[in-house]
Amino acid sequence: MSYLVIPRIRVQNANAQPAWWMIGPPPMTAYAGFSHALTLALGWEKCAGFGVVHHDIQFLGEFEGEGTFLPHQFRAASLIDKGDYSSKNQYALSSQPSARCHLNVSLVIKKDEDDAVDVESAFPRFMRGARLAGGSVVAHGKASLQDNLEAVIKYLKTGHAIYERQDLMEMHEGERDMLDVVLRLTDPQLRYEAWNKLQSADHNKPDDAGEDSHSWLMPSPLGYLAISPFQNRKNVRGGLPHAFAEPLVGMVQYRTLRHAGIPIWKAINPDAKTFLVTTSN
Repeated sequence: MSYLVIPRIRVQNANAQPAWWMIGPPPMTAYAGFSHALTLALGWEKCAGFGVVHHDIQFLGEFEGEGTFLPHQFRAASLIDKGDYSSKNQYALSSQPSARCHLNVSLVIKKDEDDAVDVESAFPRFMRGARLAGGSVVAHGKASLQDNLEAVIKYLKTGHAIYERQDLMEMHEGERDMLDVVLRLTDPQLRYEAWNKLQSADHNKPDDAGEDSHSWLMPSPLGYLAISPFQNRKNVRGGLPHAFAEPLVGMVQYRTLRHAGIPIWKAINPDAKTFLVTTSN
């Protein structure tokens, strides 16, 4: 196995609302889609796996009071017949909540030995019009083939690899559902207590576990679950069967390359209604 490394991908105006009820960096499902599209453009049979190294993010908005984030709202011009205005207020233009960000990440694509990499034509042609999480790719570093993940880390030098932390998704006494678990793990007042409770348990904890191990722990959509039957519907892209779905949110952790490797994610379908990206076997 070897790895195709695309360093310092700069993305402008990417989606920062990965689920309808949360604001954060683009989800792992977005990276899975980007990796899949890239491998198809290169003529590979499939995407064998991918890793993500985060460098920087800038949320487009303003902070008010004690850290309250107010995302900038983008909207287009109104129609001449004002058909897109609120029916209850003639002066209020109807719009959907949105949040955007600028992003700087590196992508690591797992490569089968039989897959060729056309760095002279296919790769730059794909990257010129590429989009990641709805944002435009405006620049990237020189792509490189590396023999192993240790060589990838030396090539990238800095950044935070994204780890899956499904081992933390366990309910404690008094918690009613998994949302309580997410809130506990992301509340700065509760994270240290949560970590101390994990010290004596047999979990797949990071090797450099410490009291600040959750400082970059956050929820992220790791897949989708169909909530309606697959069927043909009007105006569906490509005429493919369509189903409504909800995001499956789990926990991820951003860990510095100095203390960790780069986990490889893959896309799987555990059943006909579920799509997941995971580092688990």
